[in-house]
Amino acid sequence: MKLVSVYETDVAANILYRLLDERPRENFISHEVMPKFEEHEEFVRSRPFRYWYLMRVHDMDGVQFVGALECTELNEIGIAVLEKFRGKGYGTAALKLFLATHKPLPAVRAVRNGHWLANIAPSNETGLRFFDRNGFKPIQETWGLT
Repeated sequence: MKLVSVYETDVAANILYRLLDERPRENFISHEVMPKFEEHEEFVRSRPFRYWYLMRVHDMDGVQFVGALECTELNEIGIAVLEKFRGKGYGTAALKLFLATHKPLPAVRAVRNGHWLANIAPSNETGLRFFDRNGFKPIQETWGLT
């Protein structure tokens, strides 16, 4: 497993768009509808995350990008794995590699927790189980007007 910066990878926007398209709409947190590809490319170019990686593996079929991991300035981590690669341990391997090589930003009172966090849609049972299995525990429930 290797984490390759989205910001230094020509194929990143295409892979990230596939990941977004595969995500069930009820698991969307930051948007309500699927963006057009051009909107998505603009978002990627805006460099919205502190760290944003594609997960690259070498398997029987050669070198492949299997998913992505992002991290915000608020120490929030998100992970997505392409459907055909799910259940093979790639998400866990990427998370463990990330945690071993990156430190969270220090806490800032009323702004940022000094620990790694994961925001997960309540309907995303797979995501909830994933982070629970990897040592994350619920610390709050966030509600919003939609």
